[in-house]
Amino acid sequence: MDSFWSSTRAQSLTGGAVLVIVSALSVYLLADAAGQWRPMLTVISTLFALDVICFVLFTSAWAENSRQRLLSLLWLQAAAIVSLYFLVDISFVAILGIVWVVQATEMFPIRTAGWLLLGSVSAFSVSQVFHWGNDSLMLALTGSVTLGLFHVFAMLATHRARSEQALREETAALNRELVATRELLSEHSRQSERLRIARDLHDLLGHHLTAQILQLEVATHITDGAGRQKVEQALALGKLLLSDLRTAVSELREDEPINFRDAVQKLVSDIPGITIELSFSATLDEIELAQTLLRCTREALTNVLRHSGASRCVITFTRHSDNDYVLQVQDNGGKRQNIVAGNGLKGIKERIEEAGGSAHWRSDRRGFLLEIRLPGERTATDSANAAGAA
Repeated sequence: MDSFWSSTRAQSLTGGAVLVIVSALSVYLLADAAGQWRPMLTVISTLFALDVICFVLFTSAWAENSRQRLLSLLWLQAAAIVSLYFLVDISFVAILGIVWVVQATEMFPIRTAGWLLLGSVSAFSVSQVFHWGNDSLMLALTGSVTLGLFHVFAMLATHRARSEQALREETAALNRELVATRELLSEHSRQSERLRIARDLHDLLGHHLTAQILQLEVATHITDGAGRQKVEQALALGKLLLSDLRTAVSELREDEPINFRDAVQKLVSDIPGITIELSFSATLDEIELAQTLLRCTREALTNVLRHSGASRCVITFTRHSDNDYVLQVQDNGGKRQNIVAGNGLKGIKERIEEAGGSAHWRSDRRGFLLEIRLPGERTATDSANAAGAA
């Protein structure tokens, strides 16, 4: 229940209910004062209905992924509200403006929202002077100042809620990255421990077994009879043990691939409002590259959530024939014009170039695509081919 009241849906339902109540009450009061239905009441009712419809569409999925639609609805709603300010002489019609300021604060930076707030309050103040200036100018100004402060309060409360929401999302993203990075480091620690054990077995136990085999070989030359047979058996057993030890050391030294997919899975888990699919056909052996790609993936997902309005995102990780690792992050947010690289994309590009790779992005009708390419370790065959070509 608590999650519902803190959700965007609850805010939309509450705002819509407020607009409907204010609109219905205003029309009722105007009709009651007029004594009969007049053509002007039809115009006023149409404007109230237009405001409610614009708000419903503004908060719907139809406009959520299109900033152009949101802006069109917002300005159409503003025109209807300003018209109502001058057509309706009821002061609480300013509530429509308060709801509009909340919508504007959710769309624009706080500075821009402040200028829009000033315009909204100014329009309402002028309308109050227009309605009541001849009768009571002081009453008109007092009402304008009071309801103007309500506008300010609504904007500040909305801005604070947005900031807290952004902080919670950033904290959640950092926590997911921490869990994913911990997974990578745990695997790296396990591999380092396996390597240390392999070295100790080779340097200590392998050395002593070799020395023992040499001593037993000497003993076979100076021992006769039944004792010689026992020494030869001990020598054979020692050589078998040394062979088994070498096999075990070789297996411990083999590098297991880092489970990069699981780390990314932890990074994208529990992200609300979007479906994320993973398509991994390659494994990763280098912890440094894994950490670099993990940070870039997190930044790419942050950009998808903040700017694309996408409902689906696909993360693909492959390794090409030239041994380059390729990571792609594709969303379905639609085509965006004039993409300007912000701090996120610039940071990804700088981090990848420091690792010797490259990062490119483009936008088309399918959405936004980020492609990261990093060089992997060359195999012995590749090195031999390169040497032969030289």
